[in-house]
Amino acid sequence: MPEIDYLNDDLLLTPDEKPKATRTPVIDRAVEVLQRIEAFVAETGAEPVSEPGRNVRERMLANELAGLRASRNELEDLAEHDTRGLVFRNAKSGDPLNDPLLSDPVGIFDVRDELKPIARPDYVADRRPCPDFERFEPLFEQVRQSVENGSRKPQPFRQERVELGEFFTLKGQLVHVADVRDEHRRNDKPDARLRVIFDNGLESNLLMSSLVRRLYEDKDARRIGTTYAGPLFEGARTGVVYVLRSLSNKPEASGLLKVGTTAGAVEDRISRAEAQSAFLFAPVEVVETFELYGHSAKETEKRIHEALRSHHVALRVTGLDGRTFNATEWFKATPELIEAAVRKVLA
Repeated sequence: MPEIDYLNDDLLLTPDEKPKATRTPVIDRAVEVLQRIEAFVAETGAEPVSEPGRNVRERMLANELAGLRASRNELEDLAEHDTRGLVFRNAKSGDPLNDPLLSDPVGIFDVRDELKPIARPDYVADRRPCPDFERFEPLFEQVRQSVENGSRKPQPFRQERVELGEFFTLKGQLVHVADVRDEHRRNDKPDARLRVIFDNGLESNLLMSSLVRRLYEDKDARRIGTTYAGPLFEGARTGVVYVLRSLSNKPEASGLLKVGTTAGAVEDRISRAEAQSAFLFAPVEVVETFELYGHSAKETEKRIHEALRSHHVALRVTGLDGRTFNATEWFKATPELIEAAVRKVLA
Protein backbone atom coordinates (compact mmCIF):
# COMPACT_ATOMS: atom_id res chain seq x y z
CA MET A 1 0.00 0.00 0.00
CA PRO A 2 1.52 3.38 -0.96
CA GLU A 3 2.55 5.68 1.84
CA ILE A 4 0.20 8.63 2.40
CA ASP A 5 1.62 12.12 2.71
CA TYR A 6 -0.62 13.42 5.51
CA LEU A 7 0.93 16.88 5.35
CA ASN A 8 -0.09 17.50 1.75
CA ASP A 9 -3.21 15.39 1.30
CA ASP A 10 -5.96 17.57 -0.23
CA LEU A 11 -8.63 15.59 1.64
CA LEU A 12 -7.18 16.66 5.01
CA LEU A 13 -7.07 20.39 4.27
CA THR A 14 -9.30 22.69 6.29
CA PRO A 15 -11.70 24.98 4.36
CA ASP A 16 -9.28 27.88 4.83
CA GLU A 17 -6.39 26.00 3.30
CA LYS A 18 -5.70 25.59 -0.40
CA PRO A 19 -3.46 23.05 -2.14
CA LYS A 20 -0.09 24.40 -3.19
CA ALA A 21 -0.10 25.11 -6.90
CA THR A 22 2.73 23.73 -8.97
CA ARG A 23 4.39 26.00 -11.50
CA THR A 24 3.21 25.46 -15.07
CA PRO A 25 5.36 25.86 -18.20
CA VAL A 26 3.57 29.18 -18.83
CA ILE A 27 4.58 30.47 -15.39
CA ASP A 28 8.12 29.17 -15.84
CA ARG A 29 8.38 31.10 -19.09
CA ALA A 30 6.88 34.21 -17.48
CA VAL A 31 9.41 33.98 -14.63
CA GLU A 32 12.28 33.85 -17.14
CA VAL A 33 10.92 36.92 -18.92
CA LEU A 34 10.49 38.77 -15.63
CA GLN A 35 14.05 37.94 -14.59
CA ARG A 36 15.40 39.46 -17.82
CA ILE A 37 13.40 42.62 -17.19
CA GLU A 38 14.52 42.83 -13.56
CA ALA A 39 18.14 42.45 -14.67
CA PHE A 40 17.66 45.43 -17.00
CA VAL A 41 16.12 47.51 -14.20
CA ALA A 42 18.99 46.61 -11.87
CA GLU A 43 21.49 47.56 -14.58
CA THR A 44 19.92 50.87 -15.66
CA GLY A 45 17.89 51.92 -12.64
CA ALA A 46 14.74 52.36 -14.75
CA GLU A 47 12.04 50.30 -16.41
CA PRO A 48 12.46 49.56 -20.13
CA VAL A 49 10.50 51.86 -22.42
CA SER A 50 9.24 51.14 -25.93
CA GLU A 51 9.47 54.36 -27.87
CA PRO A 52 11.36 55.73 -30.90
CA GLY A 53 15.05 56.23 -30.22
CA ARG A 54 15.39 53.40 -27.69
CA ASN A 55 17.62 50.47 -28.57
CA VAL A 56 16.23 47.15 -29.78
CA ARG A 57 16.95 45.29 -26.55
CA GLU A 58 15.10 47.83 -24.40
CA ARG A 59 12.09 47.93 -26.70
CA MET A 60 11.81 44.14 -26.74
CA LEU A 61 11.98 44.03 -22.93
CA ALA A 62 9.40 46.84 -22.69
CA ASN A 63 6.93 44.91 -24.82
CA GLU A 64 7.56 41.73 -22.86
CA LEU A 65 6.75 43.68 -19.68
CA ALA A 66 3.59 45.02 -21.36
CA GLY A 67 2.62 41.46 -22.23
CA LEU A 68 3.01 40.34 -18.61
CA ARG A 69 0.94 43.26 -17.36
CA ALA A 70 -1.78 42.67 -19.92
CA SER A 71 -1.96 38.98 -18.88
CA ARG A 72 -1.55 39.37 -15.11
CA ASN A 73 -5.06 38.01 -14.45
CA GLU A 74 -3.89 34.69 -15.93
CA LEU A 75 -0.47 34.87 -14.23
CA GLU A 76 -1.41 35.13 -10.56
CA ASP A 77 1.32 32.64 -9.58
CA LEU A 78 3.89 35.08 -10.96
CA ALA A 79 3.14 37.57 -8.16
CA GLU A 80 5.43 35.84 -5.63
CA HIS A 81 8.37 36.27 -8.05
CA ASP A 82 7.60 39.94 -8.78
CA THR A 83 9.88 41.30 -6.05
CA ARG A 84 10.17 44.74 -7.68
CA GLY A 85 6.44 45.09 -8.31
CA LEU A 86 6.99 45.57 -12.02
CA VAL A 87 3.91 43.59 -13.06
CA PHE A 88 1.43 43.66 -10.18
CA ARG A 89 2.08 46.88 -8.26
CA ASN A 90 3.23 49.37 -10.89
CA ALA A 91 0.86 48.51 -13.74
CA LYS A 92 -1.62 51.36 -14.26
CA SER A 93 -4.55 51.72 -16.58
CA GLY A 94 -2.77 54.48 -18.46
CA ASP A 95 0.63 52.81 -18.51
CA PRO A 96 2.36 53.55 -21.86
CA LEU A 97 3.91 50.08 -21.74
CA ASN A 98 0.48 48.48 -22.17
CA ASP A 99 1.18 48.20 -25.89
CA PRO A 100 -2.01 47.73 -27.96
CA LEU A 101 -0.02 45.28 -30.07
CA LEU A 102 -0.23 42.88 -27.15
CA SER A 103 -3.54 43.70 -25.50
CA ASP A 104 -5.93 45.11 -28.12
CA PRO A 105 -8.64 42.63 -29.13
CA VAL A 106 -8.61 44.13 -32.62
CA GLY A 107 -6.33 42.29 -35.09
CA ILE A 108 -2.76 43.45 -34.56
CA PHE A 109 -2.42 44.37 -38.22
CA ASP A 110 -5.80 46.10 -38.64
CA VAL A 111 -5.59 49.84 -39.33
CA ARG A 112 -7.99 52.13 -37.47
CA ASP A 113 -9.20 55.33 -39.05
CA GLU A 114 -12.45 56.85 -37.78
CA LEU A 115 -12.60 59.32 -40.68
CA LYS A 116 -12.39 56.71 -43.42
CA PRO A 117 -13.97 53.28 -43.90
CA ILE A 118 -11.66 50.40 -43.14
CA ALA A 119 -10.63 48.42 -46.22
CA ARG A 120 -11.01 44.82 -45.16
CA PRO A 121 -8.89 42.15 -46.86
CA ASP A 122 -10.52 39.04 -48.29
CA TYR A 123 -9.06 36.97 -45.46
CA VAL A 124 -8.44 38.61 -42.08
CA ALA A 125 -5.39 37.45 -40.12
CA ASP A 126 -6.02 36.47 -36.54
CA ARG A 127 -3.84 36.06 -33.47
CA ARG A 128 -3.91 32.88 -31.46
CA PRO A 129 -1.61 30.99 -29.07
CA CYS A 130 1.19 29.18 -30.89
CA PRO A 131 0.64 25.47 -30.10
CA ASP A 132 4.29 24.50 -30.66
CA PHE A 133 5.95 27.63 -29.29
CA GLU A 134 8.48 25.52 -27.36
CA ARG A 135 10.16 24.77 -30.72
CA PHE A 136 10.58 28.45 -31.55
CA GLU A 137 11.42 29.78 -28.08
CA PRO A 138 15.12 28.69 -28.21
CA LEU A 139 15.51 30.53 -31.53
CA PHE A 140 14.06 33.73 -30.06
CA GLU A 141 16.44 33.43 -27.10
CA GLN A 142 19.43 32.93 -29.39
CA VAL A 143 18.45 35.97 -31.45
CA ARG A 144 18.11 38.08 -28.29
CA GLN A 145 21.54 36.97 -27.11
CA SER A 146 23.10 37.71 -30.49
CA VAL A 147 21.62 41.22 -30.44
CA GLU A 148 22.77 41.85 -26.87
CA ASN A 149 26.35 40.68 -27.45
CA GLY A 150 26.62 42.49 -30.77
CA SER A 151 27.25 39.42 -32.92
CA ARG A 152 24.22 40.40 -35.00
CA LYS A 153 23.30 44.00 -35.65
CA PRO A 154 19.68 44.69 -36.64
CA GLN A 155 19.39 46.57 -39.93
CA PRO A 156 16.70 49.01 -41.12
CA PHE A 157 13.96 47.31 -43.10
CA ARG A 158 14.30 48.02 -46.85
CA GLN A 159 12.65 45.03 -48.54
CA GLU A 160 9.66 44.42 -50.78
CA ARG A 161 9.11 40.92 -49.42
CA VAL A 162 10.11 38.75 -46.47
CA GLU A 163 11.67 35.30 -46.61
CA LEU A 164 11.16 32.07 -44.73
CA GLY A 165 13.18 31.97 -41.51
CA GLU A 166 13.76 35.71 -41.15
CA PHE A 167 13.46 37.61 -37.85
CA PHE A 168 12.29 41.19 -37.43
CA THR A 169 11.60 43.63 -34.62
CA LEU A 170 8.21 45.31 -34.97
CA LYS A 171 6.98 47.78 -32.36
CA GLY A 172 9.79 46.46 -30.15
CA GLN A 173 8.55 42.87 -30.43
CA LEU A 174 10.54 40.04 -31.99
CA VAL A 175 8.79 38.45 -34.99
CA HIS A 176 9.73 35.25 -36.86
CA VAL A 177 8.54 34.16 -40.32
CA ALA A 178 8.03 30.43 -39.74
CA ASP A 179 6.27 29.53 -42.98
CA VAL A 180 5.49 31.00 -46.41
CA ARG A 181 2.61 29.42 -48.31
CA ASP A 182 -0.03 30.00 -50.96
CA GLU A 183 2.13 32.34 -53.04
CA HIS A 184 -0.01 34.45 -55.39
CA ARG A 185 -0.36 37.92 -56.85
CA ARG A 186 -2.34 40.63 -55.10
CA ASN A 187 -2.83 44.04 -56.73
CA ASP A 188 -0.40 42.85 -59.44
CA LYS A 189 2.36 42.26 -56.88
CA PRO A 190 3.74 38.99 -55.47
CA ASP A 191 2.14 38.04 -52.16
CA ALA A 192 1.80 35.00 -49.90
CA ARG A 193 0.20 33.78 -46.71
CA LEU A 194 2.62 33.66 -43.77
CA ARG A 195 2.84 31.88 -40.48
CA VAL A 196 4.32 34.55 -38.21
CA ILE A 197 5.42 33.71 -34.65
CA PHE A 198 5.68 36.44 -32.00
CA ASP A 199 8.03 36.20 -29.03
CA ASN A 200 5.09 36.49 -26.60
CA GLY A 201 3.86 33.03 -27.63
CA LEU A 202 1.23 34.12 -30.18
CA GLU A 203 1.11 33.51 -33.92
CA SER A 204 -0.71 35.01 -36.89
CA ASN A 205 -1.44 33.99 -40.47
CA LEU A 206 -1.29 37.42 -42.08
CA LEU A 207 -0.42 38.28 -45.65
CA MET A 208 3.17 39.08 -46.59
CA SER A 209 2.04 42.46 -47.94
CA SER A 210 0.48 43.31 -44.57
CA LEU A 211 3.68 42.50 -42.66
CA VAL A 212 5.83 44.44 -45.14
CA ARG A 213 3.53 47.45 -44.83
CA ARG A 214 3.69 47.41 -41.03
CA LEU A 215 7.47 47.06 -41.07
CA TYR A 216 7.75 50.13 -43.30
CA GLU A 217 5.32 52.10 -41.13
CA ASP A 218 7.37 51.43 -37.99
CA LYS A 219 10.48 53.61 -38.38
CA ASP A 220 12.22 51.59 -35.68
CA ALA A 221 11.49 48.21 -37.29
CA ARG A 222 14.63 46.18 -37.92
CA ARG A 223 15.57 43.05 -39.85
CA ILE A 224 17.61 40.28 -38.22
CA GLY A 225 18.09 37.95 -41.14
CA THR A 226 19.05 34.29 -41.24
CA THR A 227 20.10 33.86 -44.89
CA TYR A 228 23.27 32.30 -43.49
CA ALA A 229 22.46 30.62 -40.20
CA GLY A 230 26.08 30.26 -39.11
CA PRO A 231 26.76 29.67 -35.41
CA LEU A 232 23.52 31.38 -34.36
CA PHE A 233 21.50 28.19 -34.81
CA GLU A 234 24.24 25.64 -34.27
CA GLY A 235 22.58 22.53 -32.84
CA ALA A 236 19.10 24.07 -32.95
CA ARG A 237 16.21 22.60 -34.94
CA THR A 238 15.52 25.13 -37.69
CA GLY A 239 12.96 23.32 -39.82
CA VAL A 240 12.06 20.34 -41.98
CA VAL A 241 12.73 19.42 -45.60
CA TYR A 242 9.66 17.66 -46.99
CA VAL A 243 9.12 15.57 -50.12
CA LEU A 244 5.50 15.33 -51.27
CA ARG A 245 3.64 13.47 -54.00
CA SER A 246 0.66 15.13 -55.66
CA LEU A 247 -2.64 13.22 -55.57
CA SER A 248 -4.08 15.38 -58.35
CA ASN A 249 -5.96 13.51 -61.08
CA LYS A 250 -4.57 15.83 -63.76
CA PRO A 251 -2.15 14.06 -66.12
CA GLU A 252 0.49 16.81 -65.95
CA ALA A 253 0.90 16.14 -62.21
CA SER A 254 1.52 12.42 -62.62
CA GLY A 255 4.85 11.29 -61.20
CA LEU A 256 5.81 14.71 -59.82
CA LEU A 257 7.34 15.28 -56.40
CA LYS A 258 7.45 18.56 -54.51
CA VAL A 259 10.47 19.51 -52.39
CA GLY A 260 10.23 22.37 -49.90
CA THR A 261 11.02 23.44 -46.35
CA THR A 262 9.01 24.65 -43.39
CA ALA A 263 9.92 25.83 -39.92
CA GLY A 264 6.70 24.34 -38.53
CA ALA A 265 5.01 20.97 -38.78
CA VAL A 266 4.61 19.44 -42.24
CA GLU A 267 1.04 18.45 -41.34
CA ASP A 268 0.22 22.13 -40.79
CA ARG A 269 1.92 23.10 -44.05
CA ILE A 270 -0.21 20.74 -46.15
CA SER A 271 -3.45 20.96 -44.18
CA ARG A 272 -5.13 23.20 -46.79
CA ALA A 273 -3.38 21.83 -49.87
CA GLU A 274 -6.59 21.76 -51.93
CA ALA A 275 -6.88 25.54 -51.57
CA GLN A 276 -3.27 26.41 -52.41
CA SER A 277 -1.71 26.90 -55.82
CA ALA A 278 1.64 25.68 -54.45
CA PHE A 279 0.05 22.20 -54.12
CA LEU A 280 -1.76 22.35 -57.48
CA PHE A 281 -5.09 22.80 -55.68
CA ALA A 282 -5.05 19.09 -54.82
CA PRO A 283 -4.26 16.88 -51.82
CA VAL A 284 -0.74 15.52 -51.36
CA GLU A 285 0.92 12.70 -49.47
CA VAL A 286 4.20 12.87 -47.55
CA VAL A 287 6.92 10.75 -49.12
CA GLU A 288 9.84 11.68 -46.85
CA THR A 289 10.98 14.32 -44.36
CA PHE A 290 14.42 15.40 -43.14
CA GLU A 291 14.98 17.36 -39.91
CA LEU A 292 17.15 20.47 -40.16
CA TYR A 293 19.60 21.32 -37.38
CA GLY A 294 21.87 24.35 -37.62
CA HIS A 295 20.88 25.08 -41.25
CA SER A 296 18.89 27.99 -42.58
CA ALA A 297 15.68 26.49 -43.97
CA LYS A 298 15.49 28.98 -46.84
CA GLU A 299 19.16 28.58 -47.80
CA THR A 300 18.86 24.78 -47.63
CA GLU A 301 15.78 24.83 -49.86
CA LYS A 302 17.60 27.01 -52.40
CA ARG A 303 20.61 24.67 -52.54
CA ILE A 304 18.44 21.56 -52.90
CA HIS A 305 16.50 23.14 -55.76
CA GLU A 306 19.76 24.05 -57.47
CA ALA A 307 20.95 20.45 -57.13
CA LEU A 308 17.70 19.24 -58.74
CA ARG A 309 17.51 21.94 -61.41
CA SER A 310 17.76 19.49 -64.33
CA HIS A 311 14.67 17.68 -63.01
CA HIS A 312 12.56 20.80 -62.42
CA VAL A 313 9.10 21.02 -64.02
CA ALA A 314 7.41 24.41 -64.54
CA LEU A 315 3.64 24.33 -64.06
CA ARG A 316 0.78 26.79 -64.33
CA VAL A 317 -2.44 26.00 -62.49
CA THR A 318 -5.86 27.62 -62.53
CA GLY A 319 -7.87 28.22 -59.38
CA LEU A 320 -11.64 28.07 -58.92
CA ASP A 321 -11.81 31.82 -59.47
CA GLY A 322 -10.18 31.50 -62.90
CA ARG A 323 -6.87 33.06 -61.90
CA THR A 324 -3.67 31.30 -62.98
CA PHE A 325 -0.57 30.77 -60.85
CA ASN A 326 2.97 29.52 -61.31
CA ALA A 327 3.59 26.35 -59.28
CA THR A 328 7.24 25.90 -58.37
CA GLU A 329 9.23 23.33 -56.36
CA TRP A 330 7.95 20.39 -58.46
CA PHE A 331 10.39 17.85 -59.88
CA LYS A 332 10.28 14.82 -62.19
CA ALA A 333 12.55 12.61 -60.09
CA THR A 334 12.53 9.49 -57.96
CA PRO A 335 12.43 9.68 -54.14
CA GLU A 336 15.89 8.06 -54.06
CA LEU A 337 17.39 10.75 -56.31
CA ILE A 338 15.86 13.51 -54.20
CA GLU A 339 17.06 11.89 -50.96
CA ALA A 340 20.60 11.74 -52.34
CA ALA A 341 20.46 15.44 -53.24
CA VAL A 342 19.14 16.40 -49.81
CA ARG A 343 21.76 14.39 -47.92
CA LYS A 344 24.54 15.86 -50.07
CA VAL A 345 23.38 19.41 -49.28
CA LEU A 346 23.09 18.63 -45.55
CA ALA A 347 26.42 16.80 -45.36
